[in-house]
Amino acid sequence: MTETSKMVCPDCGVETNRHAEKVEYTDAGADAEGFDPALGGVLEEFHACPDCGRTHARRAE
Repeated sequence: MTETSKMVCPDCGVETNRHAEKVEYTDAGADAEGFDPALGGVLEEFHACPDCGRTHARRAE
């Protein structure tokens, strides 16, 4: 996993738990921000809030 800043849940303000990194191919394109040609897509992080239980995703830094 890459090192990134902590994500705060936009719904309740609690620090989330990071669960996974996945390659997103639907946004893949050589002109897309964050496109990694070695992976063929954009790397995203998935986080879950321990308080409200919601899941959030963002592009990896």
